Amino acid sequence: MSNNKLVILIGSPGSGKGTQSLLLAEKRKMIHMETSKLLEKKFLHAKEDESMKIGDNTYSLKEQEKRWRKGHLCDDEFVAFVIKESLEVAQNKADTVLLDGYPRTVNQASLALPFFLSLYKKEDILTIFLEVGEEEVIKRNTNRKVCSLMRHSIVDLPETRDLTVCPIDGSTLEKRVMDDPETIRVRLKEFQEKTFPILEYLSSQNIKVSRIDGVGTINDVLFRTLQEIEEFGI
Repeated sequence: MSNNKLVILIGSPGSGKGTQSLLLAEKRKMIHMETSKLLEKKFLHAKEDESMKIGDNTYSLKEQEKRWRKGHLCDDEFVAFVIKESLEVAQNKADTVLLDGYPRTVNQASLALPFFLSLYKKEDILTIFLEVGEEEVIKRNTNRKVCSLMRHSIVDLPETRDLTVCPIDGSTLEKRVMDDPETIRVRLKEFQEKTFPILEYLSSQNIKVSRIDGVGTINDVLFRTLQEIEEFGI
């Protein structure tokens, strides 16, 4: 078993977890694993009839992609397999992994926890939950943009509102199809029903869960989160 640490960052769509995870990973030299990007990469070059055999089940990549693009969660077993693939590779590259946006259901958490515990000591796993209200989430999502190359998320600020290219890699900025108000409400409903309960589940399994106020400037939230991570020994 590794002496490395695992940080699980959870928050609703638009809570700022994507921005915060990038900053945290850079400042603490962690490997950043973002679930949505791992899935997007898996779907990017998938052929129309391509499928994956996982256990006793077979999953169509195109069917999983359709669900994902409509704001619904992919099948738990499918997502768990994608995460396991990446986490096993990451184990050989850094002391600490920052897992962004996974698990997203209690079932995913119950599938993932035995695997996590095969790689990390229980006391070396920290879950951070960014708390942001629904109206703020809808406002953030409908106004944000992402870059077409590396999928950096550009938050909606007065100084970024008129940007047309990514200030990080110079690629064109675009709106994600998943960031229209109707899809956001679907994703928020799914978050409240399926993701939020995992905090109680992880706590019941003696996994440390810390709640961070996600409202304020990026620096405000980063400062609060860094304090929690530093207390955890990272």
